[in-house]
Order: sequence, then structure tokens, then C-alpha cells
Amino acid sequence: MDQQVKPITTQKRFSIIIAAYNIEDYIERAIESVENQKFKDIEIIVVDDCSKDHTGEIVLKLCSKYNNIIYLKHEENKRLGAVRNTGLEKATGEYVLFLDGDDYLSNDDVLEKLDKLIGSDEPDIIYLGFEIEGNRKEIVIPTEETCTKTYKAAEDKYPNAWSKCWKRELIEKNNIRFPEYRLYEDVLFVYKCVMKSQSYKIADFIVHNYISGRPNSITTKITLRNVEDTVKNLNDLLSMREKEYTKEIDIIIRKEIKMCKKRLDDVQKEIIKENC
Repeated sequence: MDQQVKPITTQKRFSIIIAAYNIEDYIERAIESVENQKFKDIEIIVVDDCSKDHTGEIVLKLCSKYNNIIYLKHEENKRLGAVRNTGLEKATGEYVLFLDGDDYLSNDDVLEKLDKLIGSDEPDIIYLGFEIEGNRKEIVIPTEETCTKTYKAAEDKYPNAWSKCWKRELIEKNNIRFPEYRLYEDVLFVYKCVMKSQSYKIADFIVHNYISGRPNSITTKITLRNVEDTVKNLNDLLSMREKEYTKEIDIIIRKEIKMCKKRLDDVQKEIIKENC
């Protein structure tokens, strides 16, 4: 793996892991949204998944401007799960946030507010408010009702790693990682972390802006690959069910079966559209 590493000598409060793949038009905004934070006890880990455009050059330019960026580059495209795992291997922060390179932190005080919310309590998870923009508009603010283990592990409409702030110790002591070379990698990671967690807090403010429907995004157009990777998640969940049963895992298995059917329908619609 090609990499440029700037030494980090002390543990930071937050590690921000930024996934980057062919997003030359967005990556600077993502990094600057972190660098512009009032709260400075952070490290930024940018993992470039073998981009073919100018993404890497832009990150290297920002590395020369700031001294808290670690830039890592995969030698081959390994997809988002592997990108996040690479970031986790390098992370030293007490807490971890995941940021896709086309998304950004909503304003310059969100990390300061998160730090104060965490305080000295050290919750395992902080559930974050976020705003969706792009081809749809929505603001999602977590509540006590939507932060139960059952809801977050199995019923959440947005089971995404980026909508939570994770205590790194929770991830490491349970040896939790993302499945690699697979779409929908968040599903298993979030389920495992939520079920192993012992405490949480709620950030009832917008932390993160998520861009939906970006052209060339791998999830914009549904193909058989989407269906295949959903089936892989189902197989893993069934194996997990045999080893460590929870009521939540039955809920999430039923949910993933419905998603598999929906994605198959979407593929059929695409085939019909192409043949018309």
C-alpha cells in the first residue's frame, strides 16, 4: 500500500476516517469541513481506494497545508468496507467518525458539541443527527424511541456507520470490522457494534450532510451485484444467528430478505427499461 504518514504522537479525541474514490470534485470540501472545526483534538485519515482521477493529488496538496492528515492509498480498488478497515487499523482516536468523501460535516462546531456531549461519560455510541441532500431532502434527528437496540440494530431506515460516533475501544475489544469487496457493508458492522454496546448518547443536532443520488455512485444504479451482496449479508446473518441468537437478528434477517426482493424487482425494471 502506498502511503504518506505524518507522525501522531498522542491519542486524539476523534479519528475522522474519510473514504475517497474518484471524488476530485468533493474531497476538498469533505476535508476542509473537518479542518475548519473549532475543536482541534483530531486526526484525519484519508483512505484512497485506488482513484483514477485527481483525488490523490488534491489530498496530497492538503497534506502539505495541514499537519494532522494521514493519507493512505490502496494499490487496488477494494471497496468501502476495506477502506474503512484500513482507516481503523491506523486510527488512534478515542472516538471514530466515518465520512464519505463526497459528504461533509455540517458546520464548524459539531465536533466541539460532540466532545461536550461525550464529556467524561465515555458512551460506546453517540447517535448523530444528519441531513440528506441531493436527489432527496430529509433531516433525521435521533430520539430515545429510535435509539433502542432493537430499533438501531434491526429496524433503522439508515443503518449507516457514518450516522454514529463510535468509541474505538468498543470496535477493537470485540474485533469488529467491515466485510470487504461488498456493497451494504454497514449492515453487519452496525448490527455487531450496537448489540455489543453498553451505553449511548444522542446528538440531537445535525452533524453530517449526506449526498444522495450522486452520479457515478456505486449505489445509484441497482444491478445484480447489489442483489448478490445482499445475499452475502443474509448468509452471514444466518451464520451469526446460529452462533449467538438475538431477537434483533430475526428482525434484520426479515428486513434483508425484503430488501433482496426489492432489489431484484429494481433489476427487472432496469432490464425492461433498457429493452424498451
